[in-house]
Amino acid sequence: MLKDIIEFFKESNQNGFGFFVVSVLFYLFVFFLIQFFQHKKRFYLFYSLYALINGINLLQYIDGVFFSSFFYSPAGWEFMYWTHYPSQLLASMLFCFFILDIMHLKKEHTNVVKWIYWTYTGISPIYLLLWAMQVGNHQSHWIDHFHVYIFLPLNLAMFTLVFYIVSKEERMIKWYILSGMSFLFVSYLTITYFSFGRKSIKEVIFIFYLGVLIENLLFALAIGLEQKMAYREKAIVQKKYIDQLEENQVIKESINRTLSDELLQVKTEVEGLSTEAQKERTEKLTMKMENRFIQLRLDALRSQMNPHFIFNALNSIKSYLIENNQEKAIYYLGRFSKLIRAILESSRKDLITLEEEINTIDMYVEIEGDRFKNNITYICRIEENLKPDQVLVPSLLLQPFVENSIWHGLTTKEGEKRLEIGFKTIKSTNRLRITIEDNGIGREASQLRNLQNPLKGKSLGLSIIKDRLEFFSKKFKDDFHVKIIDLKDETTGMAKGTKVVLSLPVLIVGDV
Repeated sequence: MLKDIIEFFKESNQNGFGFFVVSVLFYLFVFFLIQFFQHKKRFYLFYSLYALINGINLLQYIDGVFFSSFFYSPAGWEFMYWTHYPSQLLASMLFCFFILDIMHLKKEHTNVVKWIYWTYTGISPIYLLLWAMQVGNHQSHWIDHFHVYIFLPLNLAMFTLVFYIVSKEERMIKWYILSGMSFLFVSYLTITYFSFGRKSIKEVIFIFYLGVLIENLLFALAIGLEQKMAYREKAIVQKKYIDQLEENQVIKESINRTLSDELLQVKTEVEGLSTEAQKERTEKLTMKMENRFIQLRLDALRSQMNPHFIFNALNSIKSYLIENNQEKAIYYLGRFSKLIRAILESSRKDLITLEEEINTIDMYVEIEGDRFKNNITYICRIEENLKPDQVLVPSLLLQPFVENSIWHGLTTKEGEKRLEIGFKTIKSTNRLRITIEDNGIGREASQLRNLQNPLKGKSLGLSIIKDRLEFFSKKFKDDFHVKIIDLKDETTGMAKGTKVVLSLPVLIVGDV
């Protein structure tokens, strides 16, 4: 029985087993190339091309199929002669890069990965130059010596090093990777041993068939497990996002219940007052309730701040850590924590200085802009005579408008994305004029997109800001108002952005 099995594998070139292995390799090439175009992950591409090169290298050993005669022709010999050494170099690089990428070794083993990259960068030009010399002059054998005495030892060193650091990782897929590497190494070692015994490569090529087949299937299983883990992580993030939205809904309902209870209590108190005192008491209670109402709505704004913004910011930090860009991740995390702290502190005050508000907006735009690879041009213009540290404005006044400009105006816009904020005083009326202008897709296009995506509906923040402006108008007996203008091209009439104009009285620190 065992003898029959061995004989079967020895005849792999004739009985179809070799052709089966090559067919599997070409299938894996096509399948994972499609996966690369769908998911844009590099290890799919590395593995796909690695399977293709292995398949092409094995074609020459198979007999009795439609392409066999080609490899016995002069053109076939030329093809094998031209591609032998480049395919060895490329297969080695793709094999190594695939393992480094799928195991995310760059994150914790930066120096090792850099050494491997620099090694291939250094030897590849020399290797290809010596190969070109042999192609031009068949009497040149420099590439043969370089391949045996330099390239193969370096590959063995890198193989051993990668095997070692993979074995130290805690990821589940490492067992598939280590097993695949082991099968490949054993098959190479066995063929080398028999080659010293002067056996024809065709007599023992079945060992390589088995090694390559098992190795590639194990690597395919590793990719499948990696994909499964990625889907699971994505599902966890989505669940957290949904949980946050549900929590926001609970907060809104709680606010409504609280307001209803307090209004009922106020109504009871008012009914118990005398007619003469009722008017004065009613005004005070109304002001108290409006202040309480605004505070609760501000709490809602803070709780809303904004699930998708927070998750995206954390994901950006995570991506920097995965890419081993620790300096950028630490800087980004520092800015993010400062922004959250500034928002929490501002939300506890009715008024803050214009300087504090501008700093908060600068941090917010910087964090959002970083997610667009700094593709947003942000300009902040402050009138020369205006002193931001001496002027007071309602807290968290600008963030909802800036958020709207970015998320509903600029995210889906092609080409240049521009956001400009201006601050100036109107001396004749002693008023502060704030403008927020973007060159986004406009409100009409944004509203159409929102209808198609319920998760991007009407901003709670804008509604709260309008209520707060009405409150401050009554409190300071002056006009706080906002106007939103749709910008259009004068020639075509097409939308070319949105402009928000805020008009406030100038409130000086120490006078309020």
